[in-house]
Amino acid sequence: MKPLISAVIFGVMFISCDKDRGECFEESCNGAVPFYYEPVCGCNDITYGNWEEAECHGIMQYLSLIHI
Repeated sequence: MKPLISAVIFGVMFISCDKDRGECFEESCNGAVPFYYEPVCGCNDITYGNWEEAECHGIMQYLSLIHI
């Protein structure tokens, strides 16, 4: 079971999402963000650990990479 979980997490790290056609710029994140892993793909095609990290970087458009 552990190898399967590791493979899923490793696979999610390399998932790419479609680029948004609009402008999207990352800013410096100086705030504290919770440490949990629910990856989201930002409109700048960068994967963030969770939606709060993305928003801290000024990315307000993102897609969840976890599908239930």
